[in-house]
Amino acid sequence: MTIIAVLFTAFACLLGVVAPWVGVLFYYLFSVGQMQTMWPQEFGEGRVGLSITAAVLIGLIGATGIKLVNYRVLLYPHSILMAMLALWVNLSAEYSDYLVRVEPLKGQLTQAVILETFNKTVVFYFVAILLIDTRKKLEWLIYTLAFVCFCYSLWANKVYFVGEFWLFGDNGRLGGMPRSVYLDENYLAMVFVLTTPLLYYIGVARQNVIIRYGFWGLIPLSWHAIFLTGSRGALLAVGVVCIYIFFRSYNKKASIGIIVGLVLAVIYQSGVLLNRVDDTIEVANAVESTVKSEEEALDPRLVSWQAGFRMMQDYPLFGVGTSNFIMAFPDYSNTKRHVAHNTFLQFAANNGVITGLIFLWFFWMRFLACVKKRPPDAVYHGGLHRDYIEDLLTCLYLGFFVIAIFLDLMIFEIMYMILICGFVKYRIDRVVVKDYRKPKDSIYRFGQKEQRPQDGTDVEAAT
Repeated sequence: MTIIAVLFTAFACLLGVVAPWVGVLFYYLFSVGQMQTMWPQEFGEGRVGLSITAAVLIGLIGATGIKLVNYRVLLYPHSILMAMLALWVNLSAEYSDYLVRVEPLKGQLTQAVILETFNKTVVFYFVAILLIDTRKKLEWLIYTLAFVCFCYSLWANKVYFVGEFWLFGDNGRLGGMPRSVYLDENYLAMVFVLTTPLLYYIGVARQNVIIRYGFWGLIPLSWHAIFLTGSRGALLAVGVVCIYIFFRSYNKKASIGIIVGLVLAVIYQSGVLLNRVDDTIEVANAVESTVKSEEEALDPRLVSWQAGFRMMQDYPLFGVGTSNFIMAFPDYSNTKRHVAHNTFLQFAANNGVITGLIFLWFFWMRFLACVKKRPPDAVYHGGLHRDYIEDLLTCLYLGFFVIAIFLDLMIFEIMYMILICGFVKYRIDRVVVKDYRKPKDSIYRFGQKEQRPQDGTDVEAAT
């Protein structure tokens, strides 16, 4: 580790002890931002994430000792179902009726590694929901995610314009850094999809017109980054996101400009995607006589989804076992092995139908929050007629859900970071939580009585 990495780690750990909620921000900045792969020479093999986690836990324990932690949040439905999800994933590894008697395939993570990663991610999820308990802290968590996503968008454009695309490209598609969780082009594209709603709604909240349009003017950079990855699922997701922005607009001219801009960008820059479609059709025609089904010729995802639903039917309780999808695949298809290519099926086929339903429940709750009627005379941040964070979270959930239809995201911390934001918003909508200013009061005081906000309450003032 270089001196810069050491200073970063020391500063993050110090804040993790003194103001644990800030430590949560640094943890996700490092983890979701994959700083150890973006700057491998600086961070090397240092256990930065582990150090920050330890510091945050010390801060949480200290705050608990002086009764500054509200553990009642663990009784919310979101917390109970997340705990049930974690329990079922671990039980599935031990008690699934499907037994794998061979070693994991080359290049595939072992069950032990997946379980360890998943359990660590869920544990920190619970730490975060205990510490991020006010609107201002939620906004800073959102800013952290926005910073990471936008930095990756800048990086992708920088790689392209300075001629370094060949270092990270594969068959004309941009991938992430070596050893990064975003190494695959489609996973990297997921980050760019989230950039559009983050920049748009953060811009909505800015009262300065120049700053607002400055944020909006940066959105096309994320679109260009998506084109560089050649991800069709990401293009579909960003299209759905932009349509949502159009119908839930805070500025009609800007939303129309976003739609028109995306259409023009697709027409002008989507050559890679069109080439991929043409190549897929050519491959399908070439191998039509040798494959077992038309679906395999067109897209292996269709084959994976069919196999996944058959696994659910045969093993509805505990699935085929954590991470066993690709090992069980030959028993459900005569084609070459594929992963689930779908987060719902990754949960449901591997760990049982219950885990798949829990995964869907989180998105269903966000939908219910979106359609919930608000008081017509309510006043929100900056005099807006709606709460921009509500729309931002719905847009993030929507874009992520579309991406999750095509990718396996069970152990991606960016998903749990988004779920944390949704839970915190759910909570602060139901109680008024005092926003303490002192470092020792950076967590909600256990003894304070929670109050439900009244109709028409200024949400910004209430927190």
